[in-house]
Amino acid sequence: MHEGSGVCMVSDIKEMALSGKGTEKMYYSLTPVFTNGSSVITPVDSATTGKVRIRDIKEKEEIEGIFSSLPTLPVIEEPDDKKRAECVKEEISKFDPVALASVVKTAYLRKKMRLANGKKVMSVDEKILQSVGKKLFQEMAFVLHEDLSKVESDFYSVLDV
Repeated sequence: MHEGSGVCMVSDIKEMALSGKGTEKMYYSLTPVFTNGSSVITPVDSATTGKVRIRDIKEKEEIEGIFSSLPTLPVIEEPDDKKRAECVKEEISKFDPVALASVVKTAYLRKKMRLANGKKVMSVDEKILQSVGKKLFQEMAFVLHEDLSKVESDFYSVLDV
């Protein structure tokens, strides 16, 4: 799992020097699973440098656990927009699918509530659903060997009960 590109397959590991960086070091060449024709180069040691984060995808049991715990998964109930944005940012920074599911659940339920009250959807909630939801649903679909749209639909249908 690559922080910026989502689910990726390692296509190569090689030593190289990127232009302007000087010394050679080991890099992963990653191919995003859900984006055709693109590739990502990231240092193998990125886990220790903290610049770009990568991690192994989660196990099937953990992803299934997100679905089963979704009704009780906490939402961010901060009424102040700035403080809520900070809470959302903090959850996203955990780079964990449970935290991402909590953020997506929060944005989705806020969107639903605003629409039910005849209000416009907040653009920040739409952005969360598009960017954070995309990464979450990609990992879920990959791990569960399901279609991306089915995983997204299943996720939201649990919240619509």
